[in-house]
Amino acid sequence: MLKKSLYEFMNYMPFLKEIVKRDFKKKYYKSVLGIAWSMLNPLLLMVVMSVVFSTVFRRSIPYYPVYWFSGYIIFTFITQASHNAMNSMIHNASLIKKMKIPNYFFCISSVTLQFIMALFSLITFFIVAAFFKVPFTMNVFLFFVPLIYSYFFALGLGMFLCAYGTFLRDLDHLYSVARRMWMYLTPLFYPVDIIPSQFRFLWDLNPIYIYLSIFRDLTMNGVMPSERTFIIATLYSIITLILGIVTFKEKEERFFLYI
Repeated sequence: MLKKSLYEFMNYMPFLKEIVKRDFKKKYYKSVLGIAWSMLNPLLLMVVMSVVFSTVFRRSIPYYPVYWFSGYIIFTFITQASHNAMNSMIHNASLIKKMKIPNYFFCISSVTLQFIMALFSLITFFIVAAFFKVPFTMNVFLFFVPLIYSYFFALGLGMFLCAYGTFLRDLDHLYSVARRMWMYLTPLFYPVDIIPSQFRFLWDLNPIYIYLSIFRDLTMNGVMPSERTFIIATLYSIITLILGIVTFKEKEERFFLYI
């Protein structure tokens, strides 16, 4: 079964590349700045957020603009990628009806496209970090590790949401609300130290906070996260991916009736 699935994946890999290319071109169709928006948008938001919050958290958070930027990249990638994957069956309905293609490829393409956008944002992040003279160490070269964790977590979450979102269109609105709540429950623009110690365990259960902590440790703090942190991050990604695949496979036979 695993060998067959792997063969199917490799066989359709060229098609996956074409879908990602198509969506990439569609995203910036007739846009004057094009892909530059992927770098300018977070930069402009960083300026606004820094003006609003840097005074409040100036003493507790060094390099505040970089701190916020790092949170923005990880959080936006995971939530936007999973949201796009949730609606991938609906948005590609015409193509699904015309061609026999593994349905999960549309989830993968949605997450991959958002991952590419995150990589462009990373270019701006490192430019900003250098501008504010963040003291990089050799650990910074492992910046891709939390991104890989985030990719598989977003894919698993997106496939899980797609399994139900294809039938329940209201899930799109519910997830938008959940994303907003998730944002405030993640230390994007505030330090986790302001959370009372008796409630801190709730933040420690947040997967995005785990990935974000690893990213900040490697890039901003110049330290290597603990083995426990890496193990938790790995388990979150693997368990979520497996749950997403199993749920997606269980529901996909009915997709054709609802798209």
